[in-house]
Amino acid sequence: MAITHEELLEQKRAEQARRTDARAGEREGAEGAVAPAQQTGFLSGNEMAALAARQINYHVMGYYPITPSTEIAEILAADAAQGKHDIVMIPADGEHGAAGICYGASTGGGRVFNATSANGLLYSLEQMPVQSGTRFPMVLDLVTRSVSGPLDIRGDHSDLYFAIHTGWIVLLARDPQAVYDMNIMALRIGEHPDVQLPVIVAYDGFFTSHQKRRVEDFSRGTTGSDFFVSGPPPLTAPGPPHP
Repeated sequence: MAITHEELLEQKRAEQARRTDARAGEREGAEGAVAPAQQTGFLSGNEMAALAARQINYHVMGYYPITPSTEIAEILAADAAQGKHDIVMIPADGEHGAAGICYGASTGGGRVFNATSANGLLYSLEQMPVQSGTRFPMVLDLVTRSVSGPLDIRGDHSDLYFAIHTGWIVLLARDPQAVYDMNIMALRIGEHPDVQLPVIVAYDGFFTSHQKRRVEDFSRGTTGSDFFVSGPPPLTAPGPPHP
């Protein structure tokens, strides 16, 4: 059926009006929303990463300690002993095993978190493209540090360079505040139905990880239910029904 120029213009005007009404509705909803209470503090990047993980209340953290990311697992382990979260903390035999724990938990539908640095990332590198290729989201905090050869633990991004072509989304935080914000954002980004990918939150070892700054965070009583209404996304592994 042919359509005249005038009818086409009328359709475009009607579509524009619908979009305008939709945007107005979104603004009205946003203005009526109530954000969780916030508070200020004086915390380091590692402390902010642990705080975000505790508030999200991941199902599993598979980990192996390595400087300068060790403090994240230490804080979360201490919090677990005090009943502050329900994260199942699983110490592995090494970073390769930790990556396997995380990948396995994510394939089971769990929300998963890990933290590592430098040679620890290299040890787990084999599994990273597998997880992104099969599209199972998780969050990995990469506290950047020189890859030792010869022995060197000073700060640089040589470990991050190995990760950027593995298919993982990379968020790079400049300060402790960004570490917290991006850890909250990372899971929502990775779990989005149009994304479905694991996410790295990277930040400078020693400088950002250990130096304290004035920060703002959601109330210490905030939990993952305040950020994530629904559960983890459905399994997305490729197969005959979903090639």
